[in-house]
Amino acid sequence: MKFRAAAIALAFLANVAGATVLPPVAYNGSVAGDELYTLLKADPMFAGLSKDLVGCPIVLRVTHSFVMTAGGKASGLASAIWSGGTLGLLPVVTNNDLVITYEVLVNGTVLTTYAYQRNFTRAVNIWANDTTYGLGKDGLEWAKGTVTQFVAQAAKDPKLADLASEYQFYFGAPSN
Repeated sequence: MKFRAAAIALAFLANVAGATVLPPVAYNGSVAGDELYTLLKADPMFAGLSKDLVGCPIVLRVTHSFVMTAGGKASGLASAIWSGGTLGLLPVVTNNDLVITYEVLVNGTVLTTYAYQRNFTRAVNIWANDTTYGLGKDGLEWAKGTVTQFVAQAAKDPKLADLASEYQFYFGAPSN
């Protein structure tokens, strides 16, 4: 079992065209899990990304949060009252800042963090089937776009390059 784990780690340590390639990384996401995971896994740096690496010491955690704006609190409360009063015939209007955060953790300690924030106003029908994870079409497309920003910044991150180098030092270069 140890040999197999070492072989898997070695397979992902090579430098592809001079770019940093991380060792196996566990993925943990709270928003648009399949969409963001697929986009991240397509990048050579995160080729070793997996949802099934239980106990992996390196974790990429992607979370989302909504930050209420001052106007969003007032309009949200008023529209919730109107929507509730009409049994959902009128939509609920929300105005929040959506924050997508990417954190790389090593043994439970945050190594590096990147956060992206954008304001969205939405009119939500409480009876509609939402296939956008509560983000709206614009919010979901923007969240997918943060993957490109994150990957570009992660490729230049010296902490992640050091992490890949350390794994290569301990496990050696992959053999062909």
